[in-house]
Amino acid sequence: MPTTATQQPLKLNFKDDTLTTVSRDALKAIARKLGFNETQTVLYALARLRDEVLAEEDTEKLLPLTRSQHQAIAKAEPKGKGRVIGSLL
Repeated sequence: MPTTATQQPLKLNFKDDTLTTVSRDALKAIARKLGFNETQTVLYALARLRDEVLAEEDTEKLLPLTRSQHQAIAKAEPKGKGRVIGSLL
């Protein structure tokens, strides 16, 4: 989604840690562990949740590759310089 200058900030009301809520202390601990600030941590968590929840809706990512896509990958593959041997000894 494109970002616009008119977006309003989102207010978060923290609660005790449960299955569906997170405490501010937990957010701080996660942020420290990741090396993020609190805002980065919330956005990271939401991005991961988006990928998990909406993965089924984006069926294009899950479709098998077409023949032309396979050919493009094969063409771009680096050529090996060595040769295959039957034994390491």
